[in-house]
Amino acid sequence: MAYQVTMPQMGYDMTEGTINRWMVEEGAAVARGDVIASIATEKADIDIEAYASGVLRKILVQPGSKVPVGQTIAIIADPAEELSEPPAGGEDPAAEGSAASAEPPSKDPVSSTKSGKPTRTKPVGEQPDSTPGSTPVPDWAQQLAGHALEPAPAGRSHSAGGRIKASPLARRRARELGIALEGVQPTGPDGRIKAEDVEAASRGEAAAPLRRSLGVAPQFDPGDPSEALELSPMREAIARRMAESNSTIPHFHLTTEARMEALLRLRHEMNQLGDAELPKFSVTDFIVRAMALTLQRHPSLNAAWIGHGVRRFSQSNIALAVALPDGLVAPVLRGCESLTFAALSRQAHDVAARAKTGRLRPEELSGGHTAISNLGMFGVSQFSAIITPGQGSVLAVGEVREVPVVLDGQLAPGHLLALTLAIDHRVTDGAQGAEALRYLRWLLEHPTACLV
Repeated sequence: MAYQVTMPQMGYDMTEGTINRWMVEEGAAVARGDVIASIATEKADIDIEAYASGVLRKILVQPGSKVPVGQTIAIIADPAEELSEPPAGGEDPAAEGSAASAEPPSKDPVSSTKSGKPTRTKPVGEQPDSTPGSTPVPDWAQQLAGHALEPAPAGRSHSAGGRIKASPLARRRARELGIALEGVQPTGPDGRIKAEDVEAASRGEAAAPLRRSLGVAPQFDPGDPSEALELSPMREAIARRMAESNSTIPHFHLTTEARMEALLRLRHEMNQLGDAELPKFSVTDFIVRAMALTLQRHPSLNAAWIGHGVRRFSQSNIALAVALPDGLVAPVLRGCESLTFAALSRQAHDVAARAKTGRLRPEELSGGHTAISNLGMFGVSQFSAIITPGQGSVLAVGEVREVPVVLDGQLAPGHLLALTLAIDHRVTDGAQGAEALRYLRWLLEHPTACLV
């Protein structure tokens, strides 16, 4: 039996991926578990494994091509088996939103990949099921996508019943980008709107009247020399998710300053131990540990708005923002409250290093309950960060500043660290957030408590 290898969905907001390279050639034998391709997602480069043994009979998508989630990119089959191939490069509407699979059938049609996401095997010729639980769309975006801002051109992308013909992925992208389908020029078969058409409309003149109606049309001087930059998948993801966050999450911000003299002394002493088994501890290590303990002490902060309600978590899963040349990525440290200080420091340093080389594992890119963004190394004294959808808060950390402080009524040199906590107001309120931030500050000012 032949099996399809499909573009996997690594994260609830992933809609497409790019083929980096094929690790095996067409016609080569593969075994279950072999890495057969590398793909680039919005967050990292990820290897795809074969979930069936056989021969890589057909490669349907070449390196450099963008592919919607769920589209077939290759076929694994027996050498002599006759294939009924899906069209190469075409959109498979029913497959949009499904996870990758090339796994042989079993008694239970649902299995799991290494990332823990359920997948359904699908022999060639069988239409895969669409996966529920795609990115939640705010009410205003749904209303916008369903409301025509201008009359639709006659005879374009409408079925006999007047319904616009568009793929599910195209409808999703239209909601995310705020584009009315009535104004999109279709290029698909029989006047069908594809996701690429919506993307083109969002960048081109076709979207200009829609954006003017929204009051967000880009304004620039045509005489001012400029160029349009091609966005990387990561930059597009950041733009989409931050716009979603800013428009759908009601942020409120709390700021405090922590005295850092005791922490800096303790860190210096620990780093002078000369133990090769211990990492060189950083201020960020103490902040991550303090946040992990704070989430346990104040569970109202260890929660997020998921779907239509609040979900409270038991573990302290913390995303650590890492700056990259083209944006940032936030790998997640899981169960931080149960790790020793040294183990937590090792993990934080490890994921930060692998994030900079694009070698994070899929499971490290999701599941965070809060995030920490530290810009102190860039000389930033204080700032506010934006909450990532699916999380309930984010802590913005500035630099440790040497400043005069009042100590027992006398001026003395001191070190202060500004901390700004952004919280989703749907999840908790100002008083609870202030109590949590006060406890976080206490931990940093009494750093031995972070070692327990």
